[in-house]
Amino acid sequence: MTIVGRQYGGRAVTERKAERRLRFLEAATRIFAERGYTDCSLADVCAAAGLSKRQFYEEFETREDVLVAAYDRIQDEAAAAVVAALRTLDPRLDPAAGMHAILTAYVGSIGSDPYRAKVAFIEVVGVSERMERHRRARRHAWAAVLETTVVPMVVPGGRIRGEPGLAASALIGAINGLTQEWLLADPRPPVDALVELLVPVAVALVENP
Repeated sequence: MTIVGRQYGGRAVTERKAERRLRFLEAATRIFAERGYTDCSLADVCAAAGLSKRQFYEEFETREDVLVAAYDRIQDEAAAAVVAALRTLDPRLDPAAGMHAILTAYVGSIGSDPYRAKVAFIEVVGVSERMERHRRARRHAWAAVLETTVVPMVVPGGRIRGEPGLAASALIGAINGLTQEWLLADPRPPVDALVELLVPVAVALVENP
């Protein structure tokens, strides 16, 4: 019998493994946001998850691995929110309203939980060369989504201004910087306040046909 089919305590091994991995990711997201990635040890992550080091090493090799995985989970869920918004986008909306819907989906996904936002925009910055390369790759992936999917749907026939990747990176940079300030603000304004500021930036970076 393969590991896929094995049962333990009435549950498939793969199901238990996925649940354990999720516990590590959720615990790491919370503790890295609360205390800072550099101030948290592998033992701290295990304690926060209520799991052992042995179980940690069955899922990850290093503390940085769990940071990368937590970051990817946050970005992947934001991407899923954007895809869902695109599927329900009303083609009759004007560009500003369309961008508002897409940005609300993205910022709403990450900003719905300050822990997630802090990890995605603060704790991953400057960790290592590997992490910086990974962040850049994710930015390029988002830029491609903006250029090839979001803009053509929001502005039929429209295109991002300038050289490929640059204008999209400008919008991503605006989102990152504004979200960081939002995280540090006290009191923290509603997420929709961020979207209202970002929509004109996004629309200005699109050329109408």
